[in-house]
Amino acid sequence: LARHGCVIHNYPENVLAPGERRSTLLRSKGIHDLTLPSRAILADALKNNLLTVQHITTEKTCRRLLASHEPIILGEAPAPESPHTRGRRVFVDGRIDRKGLRRQ
Repeated sequence: LARHGCVIHNYPENVLAPGERRSTLLRSKGIHDLTLPSRAILADALKNNLLTVQHITTEKTCRRLLASHEPIILGEAPAPESPHTRGRRVFVDGRIDRKGLRRQ
């Protein structure tokens, strides 16, 4: 994503983010880590334009993405009943934090 200057916005909160591992697997297997219901949630988000891809055109911002100073995936805000106060952010280096959008 970052090499092509793309950022994903509103990644579903209840779906494993790229790089996260399902606890029952020893290593990440990409889309195969997702359960069928999670795949359906992700597909619906794409179909309904809830999950959006933004193309970054400035070289400075692209460098910040590649250096993991800016996230490449921004998760949606957690639901009101969520134990998390903020959404997830995923960086090129694989780091995932909870400093995204505030809980609804």
